[in-house]
Amino acid sequence: MKHITAHFDSEAYRYPTEIGEDHVQDRKWALIKTHAPKAGIVADIGSASGRHSLKLAARELSVVAIDPSQKMLATLVRGVENTDLNGRILPCASALPHLPFTQARFDLVYCFSTMLLLPQNEQEIAVREMSLMLAPGGILILDVAGTHSLAIRYWRRYYQKRGMDGVFGHTAQGTRSLLGDNGLEIVSMEAHGVLSQFLLFPGLEKIPGLTRLVRGRGAKPGWDAVISRLLPRLAERWYVVTRRPADGTN
Repeated sequence: MKHITAHFDSEAYRYPTEIGEDHVQDRKWALIKTHAPKAGIVADIGSASGRHSLKLAARELSVVAIDPSQKMLATLVRGVENTDLNGRILPCASALPHLPFTQARFDLVYCFSTMLLLPQNEQEIAVREMSLMLAPGGILILDVAGTHSLAIRYWRRYYQKRGMDGVFGHTAQGTRSLLGDNGLEIVSMEAHGVLSQFLLFPGLEKIPGLTRLVRGRGAKPGWDAVISRLLPRLAERWYVVTRRPADGTN
């Protein structure tokens, strides 16, 4: 964990605080926005500098922003200073797989680009911890890396070179089983990255207009969205929305 913390500490000064124009990033916010309660408390796990936390706090929701990087959280705190958002966001320095919130009950928990940095056994613990954080009827949104993607090999080497264990994924069926075993109902599961992972090959991202055509922009999908729907088994990531049953069973 110290290597993960050190890496994101080093990235804090340049980490984005805006959603960005990329369609895949837009989908993260669209899912959060769609499933966010009108009132209540939300947990942003792997909040980084707070691009999602800030937008939810602006909707007058209470947000616990959880990240292992103190420098990322410091960037988030600076973003709310001298604004009317101050007091709606509670920064918390903590990290999966174990979080200090198993007695809390959140209406929405989301976790992007965070759980997949853990080995599979720790991912299983993390899902269990996050499921226990949900209020009855609460929503958990997370992304899962696909074991059959090309990109997982690239990102594994990328993070290993930075002292971390790598990126770890699941099959689509393994993902469904992992979530179901923790009493979570899958609301939706969408594939991303089947085509856009090829942009990792050197030089392709420099072709004028290609990245935008492949990845899309904002709410407008690109070629990747079409191909990923046709070949979900080869997805780089799945964005999965789950629900804890309203009767509170888990």
